[in-house]
Amino acid sequence: MSHSKPRTLPWYVPDGLVDDYCEIARSGGDLRMLKTLKILRSILVNAGIIGITLSALFLTNADATITTVLGIVTLGLYNGIEVADYAALAAAFAEVRAQQTEDDQ
Repeated sequence: MSHSKPRTLPWYVPDGLVDDYCEIARSGGDLRMLKTLKILRSILVNAGIIGITLSALFLTNADATITTVLGIVTLGLYNGIEVADYAALAAAFAEVRAQQTEDDQ
């Protein structure tokens, strides 16, 4: 894949994932639908993590310090992965759009 200019992506955006998303778009995939599904998945997983943490706190009388720390760490790790994935999707979306604009001219 040749680029008109080199990519300048943040450190947390994997180039390979951007390439994969670009390939999906070029082969007829819908990046907008993929973005919507990723956001929906993220909301559901976050609600699940929060629900499990709260139920552990209130229903099982678990140690509040350990349960809260584990819940927050889990949310942080999961959302960090989601941010990197979403940023790669956004970068691929912009790259495909720019390439389509170049092709149209």
